[in-house]
Amino acid sequence: MKRQAYILIAVLLFLGCSGGIPGEEQTPSLTTAGRDSREGNTSADSGAGSDSTSSSLENATGSGALTGVLLLKTEDGFKPVADVKLAIGETLSDDEGMERVVAYDPATAPVAYTDASGRFVFEDLKSGRYGLILDIVMSSFLLYQEGTLNAVLFKITDGEMTDLGNLEYSELPLSQ
Repeated sequence: MKRQAYILIAVLLFLGCSGGIPGEEQTPSLTTAGRDSREGNTSADSGAGSDSTSSSLENATGSGALTGVLLLKTEDGFKPVADVKLAIGETLSDDEGMERVVAYDPATAPVAYTDASGRFVFEDLKSGRYGLILDIVMSSFLLYQEGTLNAVLFKITDGEMTDLGNLEYSELPLSQ
């Protein structure tokens, strides 16, 4: 329980220190992976070079799925990030309905690991709004779109696969 409180506090501090709290004049509102959360879009757009789609899941009732590819920029171009733990945290909104933080409980959160090609897949997710968390040994980080203050947030819909496309980063807090 103590670690969970630290993670939530860290996410809150990170959002506050980075200027990532929506509603501030210089900061755009928190988005659904690149789209204004007030637009109600269900598919996510991760930015450069991504092809975002949302397709029906076969035999799925009462749950949705999420997929994407995690890439890291190197001198030779973008390379897949393999064997990294990703998790999903639920978005929390203020009294006006604006998404302010992502709550993540490492003991109960859905978890997936990237494969050799950087691809990750989460299945059997309840419908709702979530954020993508990079979980490393001693810390966890809410992922943002490269070069923006927009968190990677998305909506899961029953019976649909949400594809975040390529999530490309010039740096990530990973051990070498």
